[in-house]
Amino acid sequence: GCIDTYALAKELDEHYFGKELPHKFKFGVTGCQNNCLKAEENDLGIKGGMQVSWVSEKCIHCGVCEKACRENEGDTVTIDRSKCNYCGRCVKSCPTDAWEGKSGYLVSFGGLFGNKIYKGEQLLPIIEDKDTLFRVADAAIEFFKENANPGERFRLTLQRVGEEEFRNKIRAAYEGK
Repeated sequence: GCIDTYALAKELDEHYFGKELPHKFKFGVTGCQNNCLKAEENDLGIKGGMQVSWVSEKCIHCGVCEKACRENEGDTVTIDRSKCNYCGRCVKSCPTDAWEGKSGYLVSFGGLFGNKIYKGEQLLPIIEDKDTLFRVADAAIEFFKENANPGERFRLTLQRVGEEEFRNKIRAAYEGK
């Protein structure tokens, strides 16, 4: 995995357990893109991810990383950011440390599973630090607390209230405003 899921789950529990809300609010934490937990099925899903960069001086062009999420153009390795899923396999596979990575969090909002199924959406870029992650989670929970009807799940609140106000609130939290 790209993050320590156990430690993060403990911190989430310490921070949010027992918080009075209109209805249950579920977190899902998974370490990587394999997504064993299916994070997007939760009110707030967190997947570990890795921002990657390539250091050309360290590369010996061995080809070990060729199957990772990037494109190779001649003697220069480039990363197609539109295709990268932040898995970090290039970093983990490189024998010369030519790939460097910084772990982060991919967060999805509004997932629901059961009678009504909805895949949570990733509305923000990868979050690079825990302070920002908790600021964003606080904003999501506060939005839910302020807008949900008793017994209403987060996804249904977003659909009823409208997502634009929510997007603005979490964007502001992401930016530290």
